[in-house]
Amino acid sequence: MLLFVIWIVSAVVSIIGGLVIIGMGTAFPHARDLLDYYQVMFPKWVGYLFNIGSNWIINPFGTVVVGFVFSEYLGYFIPLDPLGIKIANIFLLLMLTIINTFNMEVADRFQIVFTGTKVVSIVLLIAFLLIPGKGSFEHFTISEIGNWNTIKIIGAFFAASTGALNAFDGWYLVSHLTPEVKGGVKTVGKSIVMGLLICMLLYLLTSFAYQYVLTPSEIANSKMVAVTALEKVVGGWAPGLVTILILISTSSSVNAFLISSSRLMQSTAEQKMLPTFLSFKNKKQIPVAAFWIIFIFQTFLVITGTYEILLDFTLFVVWLFVTILTGGFLYVYIKQKLVLTGFRRIPMMLACILLLAFGILYLVNFFITF
Repeated sequence: MLLFVIWIVSAVVSIIGGLVIIGMGTAFPHARDLLDYYQVMFPKWVGYLFNIGSNWIINPFGTVVVGFVFSEYLGYFIPLDPLGIKIANIFLLLMLTIINTFNMEVADRFQIVFTGTKVVSIVLLIAFLLIPGKGSFEHFTISEIGNWNTIKIIGAFFAASTGALNAFDGWYLVSHLTPEVKGGVKTVGKSIVMGLLICMLLYLLTSFAYQYVLTPSEIANSKMVAVTALEKVVGGWAPGLVTILILISTSSSVNAFLISSSRLMQSTAEQKMLPTFLSFKNKKQIPVAAFWIIFIFQTFLVITGTYEILLDFTLFVVWLFVTILTGGFLYVYIKQKLVLTGFRRIPMMLACILLLAFGILYLVNFFITF
């Protein structure tokens, strides 16, 4: 049952984070993205640190991590050794970079179609697992915790939440697209909240389906839980189906990362925080220079890095900056007695406090378990 709690808590924390970001956008309507928020609320050097962290750690590391998942599952159809996995990752990044820099409309359609396909695929996966009724509710009463003490359970909870937070990751990146979206902050805010609620529902239903079909031991011993569950219910064609769904999902996620990353880099270059040539846009207003520099750096990460190390450091830096930003906003909100249209004062303060508390606990647990 703690698995469900992890998904719910991670979703609630992400939604609270989205609401806090909306509050910042309401308080500072001229700010375009997270970097602008740092510049408004902190000394200039803090903004520079965030610029370095987001452009050279959070965004590229996160993109490469998802690319590794794509490459691993591509190995189901095309046998790949460790070198082949890295080459496949680089090839995916290259193809998506070419598509994005050649015609942004094609990239947008790619993103919309694949996002819709991803949601439909997850719904079908849930249906395939639950409709046959070949599971058991007894699986939910089995405990694998044993004699763990409270401290160990809390530590395991935060460690496990790394995966869930990574699944919900992206709510803060959407703010980079605010200037290009009709309705600005309000539209982005609604997108963040509704998107995360949909994701939470899908993740909870998927987790329920897995646990209904598999025992905790079967889940623990499986490297691909979805594949194992489908094999148990519908037979040998399941691995191919699940692999296709994962390839669709991960390629769509990589594309989303690339789009938001290029916008952030181009924006920071315009503000003279990066070399000015990175702000170059072609006739179609696509930040071409940013896309290709990002590709070159990500290629370096693929060659030198591993999935586990990149994932851990991505989320650590994400929550480090989210926690700092939340603390700064709470301080300014209270000191300047800001009045935010559409937000009540006490709920906004509580949202900041809860997000701040979770961030501190997560960062402390990272150092304990690393």
